[in-house]
Parts: sequence; C-alpha cells; structure tokens
Amino acid sequence: LLIFLFSRDGAYFINLSISTSSKEDLCQAHRFVSLCKLLRMGTSYSSPAKAEITKAQSDIKYLGSRYPFGDDELWKLYKAFLRIQKAREKISFLTDWAVECVALPVSDSNVDNSEEMLEKLKKERFKTIQVVEQKILPVDFSERLQKRNFSSSSRDSLCESDERALFQLETFFNGLSNVGRRGGRKTIGVLFDYFCLRKDEISEAGFPAETSAIKVADFNEILHLAYRLSLAAAFLEATKQGMDTSIWIPPPSLDKKAIEGLGHSLTDFIKRKRTRESPYGTIDDDPYLEKGFIEKLDLQEWAELNAPVLASSLSTFMFHVFFPDKPFPQTRTAFTFPRLLQESVFFTKPTSPLLFSFACLSNSLGGSWHRLYSSSSDGLSYNRLQNALLGYGGPTLVIIEGTCGGIFGAFTGSAWKESKDFYGQADCFLYQLIPITAVYRPSGNGTNYMYCNSEARSRGYDGQAHGIGFGGDVHSPRLFITESFENCVAHSRDLTFECGPLLPKTASGILQKNFDIETLEVWGVGGDEVVSQALGARHEQREITAANIRKARKVDKAAFLDDFQSGLIESKAFAHRGQMRGRADPDAGDDKYKNKYSYEN
Repeated sequence: LLIFLFSRDGAYFINLSISTSSKEDLCQAHRFVSLCKLLRMGTSYSSPAKAEITKAQSDIKYLGSRYPFGDDELWKLYKAFLRIQKAREKISFLTDWAVECVALPVSDSNVDNSEEMLEKLKKERFKTIQVVEQKILPVDFSERLQKRNFSSSSRDSLCESDERALFQLETFFNGLSNVGRRGGRKTIGVLFDYFCLRKDEISEAGFPAETSAIKVADFNEILHLAYRLSLAAAFLEATKQGMDTSIWIPPPSLDKKAIEGLGHSLTDFIKRKRTRESPYGTIDDDPYLEKGFIEKLDLQEWAELNAPVLASSLSTFMFHVFFPDKPFPQTRTAFTFPRLLQESVFFTKPTSPLLFSFACLSNSLGGSWHRLYSSSSDGLSYNRLQNALLGYGGPTLVIIEGTCGGIFGAFTGSAWKESKDFYGQADCFLYQLIPITAVYRPSGNGTNYMYCNSEARSRGYDGQAHGIGFGGDVHSPRLFITESFENCVAHSRDLTFECGPLLPKTASGILQKNFDIETLEVWGVGGDEVVSQALGARHEQREITAANIRKARKVDKAAFLDDFQSGLIESKAFAHRGQMRGRADPDAGDDKYKNKYSYEN
C-alpha cells in the first residue's frame, strides 16, 4: 500500500505491506488511518487540550460517515460511551447505558439545581430498567446481548490502548446500528445470533459433528424473546407517558402454546420452500427443523412475508433504552403492543401472547383497540353487528372462532357501508391465527376486498349473498358471515387474496369450508387518534340518519288537512259520504237501477 501524506511540514512517503490475514498488520493500518484523520483535522500535538477536542471531533466525523446516526445522537452516545468506559462500578450493559443516556429536558437544563434533577432522573431510570431486566426479560439477556452483538473482536488485544478503545467504539456503534438502523433483516439477524448454537453446542444438542459448520437457532426461543421485548418496550413507553406500567409485566409462567401459531407458520414456510427448491418436489427429513432449529436466511424470509413487524420488537426496545428523551421516529416502524379498551373473550390478559401475534402481522394492529361488537355481550345478532360497523370510519379487525375450531378472520382499513357491490382498498387481508398463523394479502388479480349486503336492503330480490364477506364474488364470497351466523363459508382460494386455508383441517386431514360461529368480535384498531376519529365519523353518520328520520316524521299540519279533505289522502273517515250519496241518488248507478229504490221518511 503506497501512501502520500501531505502536511504543513512537508510531504511524506509511506509504504505499508499489509496482509488481510494478519491481525497485527490490520492494527497497524488502523493506527495509520486514525493518524491521517487527526492530521486532516489539523491536530497540533503542542496543545493537549486542543488535541483532545479535535480527536473527539475526528471520531464523530468518522463515525458519522459509517453509521446511520445524526450528529446529536452521535455526540450523546459518544460521551456516554466514554463515561461508561471510565466507570469503576458497572451494573449491566443495559442498565449502564440506560442510566448514562438520561438527559434533562431543554427547559430544565439551565436551572440552578439541574445536577440534582439529573441525578434524580438517573435514579428513577435505574429502578425502571431493573424492573425490566428482572421481571420482563430473560435473566441473562443483557450480558448475552452484549457478548453476541456488542463485544469487541479478539484482535483488539493486539493493539495499543487508543486503538483498542476505537475498536470497541466502532463495535458498539455497529451493534447498535444492527438493532434498528439497517432494516428488519439485520435486526432479525441479531435475534438469531442471540440464540445461535456455537460449535461446541451443536454436538450437545444431539446433532452430528460434521454439521457443525451450519449455524442454527431455536426459533421458539426467538419468538418468545421477541414477545418479551415487545412487553419491555411497552413498559418503557408507559413509563415515559406516565401511564400504568404494571399491566405490561407478564406472569412468571407464560403460556407458550399461545405463540405456537407463529412457530407452525415458520416450519410450514420452510417445508414449502424446500419443496419448491427440490428438483423432485420432495424433501428429506431435516434433523434441525424436527427439533425446532432453523437457519438465519429462513427466519429472515419468513418474517418479511408473514410477520413484518416482528423485528421492530427489538429495535423499539433498544430505542427506548438509548434515546429515552426522544419520540420514536415516524420514518421507522415501531412495535406498539395492542392495548384493549374493553374486555374480550379471546384476550383474557393485557399481555396476551395472541395480541403479540396480531401486532406482528401489520403495523395497523398496534396501539389502542376499541371493541365495536362482541357476540358474548351483544348476542349473535346481525342487525347489531351491522349497526356497529356502518359509518365507522377506520380500520377494523374481525376475529372469528368457529365451532370447528381455530381462530381466523379479516382486517380492512376502509370504512364500512351497505352496498350490493364489493369495495375497499388493498390494505385488506385475511388471516388464520390458530392453529397456524398465516396471512393472505391481496394477490393483485382482483379488487373484491369487502362486502356488506343485508337482505333488508333489496328484500332478497337481488339474487346475491346476504351478509358480510371478503374476497370471492357477490354470489359466493371467500370468507362469508351469513345473517343467521350459521352455515358460514371460508374457502381456501379466490382471485383477490393469496391462496391458503382459513379453517383448520379435520382429524383425517381434510380441509373444511363451512362453519358456524362460536364467538365473533370486531375491533376498531389503529391507535388512539385513529379510533377516536373513526368513532366520531360513526357518531356523525348516526346523527344524520336520526335527523332524516325525525324530518320524515314531521308534517305540515295545514297542508296535511287540505290534502286530507280534498281526498288526495284516502281515509275511512270520509268514505261513508260517497257511500251514502251512492245509495240516495238513483242516478248514481246504471240506468237499469233507476227508480228501483224506496226510502222511508
């Protein structure tokens, strides 16, 4: 490597012979690059204070060119890193960073007792993180995450102290970038690496020694860690907002079966992928998959298609740890654990893993949920269901439990209306949650997203299906809820949505298509603001309908009396007049009846 270095004192020619396999040469090259940066910044070694400032500026400039952070974020993390490195006592990786990243609000930064206020905030932050580490996350999470994602390479031991510090600094920023600033795939990769088996662990798990080069991880452990991370993120967000945090602490023993639907979805995805890649259309037994272990690429591809918000569970939590004084950026997807505003038959606890599974499916399913209809409290009444839906101006989630088993339904982002035609937009999707989690998004081949047509609208003369449906056509929707809630239909394919079963198979492995409703709930979703606006739109729609009814009932009395007396409005009250005239007048009828009537005085 030939390098020409020009400075104020003259020009220098440097020849470095570097082998990429040599750790010492890499350290030598790294020292030279750092020296070039310092000289480029105009460092003067005659002034130690100036050199220290310039070194920090040089480091920030170098880090900013390599890692996706803003200048204020870089300075904050850089200073916190130096303080943690100098600290004599350390608690844990997460606790140390959470405490050092605390900052006073701008309005309180210049007051006389600002140091006391900052110290108080740090003590409160310490208590908060300790609850997260001890009651929500796995016991060894902090230590293991640091070792797997934030630890320096072994080569830093060969370098001098300054270079070793820079290596550690770069390793930290690289690890923090991977947990939220480089996309979902990188973040999923961090979750995978957290549980990835080492070479010595491969044989301990019962796998052949010759397969030790394959990197695998237990997908059930990954999913349960993501679930706990989502609760930890909700806990920290509730702390920031001054809300109740106790609801986000899970019970000591979790119901792991509640997340099995995601695990079944992952294994089914891998099997179908292997089948497509096989030249014979068949696959051999996979010893890893049979024991619940998968490779990183399979996990990343599955998450992108079936659980696109899964990665955000880690990135959202880490953002709350390192940037507690900042709102989550709108340009990135945050994992917002659903919060129920009313009771539910499906979700008995606020921390229900089923809510986590829903939140993984779509960003629109996070935040506050408002119950619009529940068969347990409103009864199996189609009129009440339709009345709850019509006019609601926000996204809705339909959750169905059939008598045949399983939990499935549909999501739509468009407002409901009664129509003989399909309507809606491409943000709709069908899903199956239990026994296997699957999402069927629009295929692009049709636009029959949602359908609401009661028999009362046309009195049954339109010859179409009457009820609520998704996909298919007006005669046979793919997912269809009849007005009687009996003999409902759930087909496995149509033109609008991707193909796949909504109902579980029978014991003999046969796909079902008909079901009766055991439990039905419809929720308004999307967060506080969206739900509030949608409820307001429904209230306005109901007010308009009520006003029209009142207007139709009001009648101008004078005009009504004129019409009544003139005969424009028929009434039995004056019918006798015509009848008496007909009897008294012999000319009232035909001529043949003339003079044939006799009257008594």
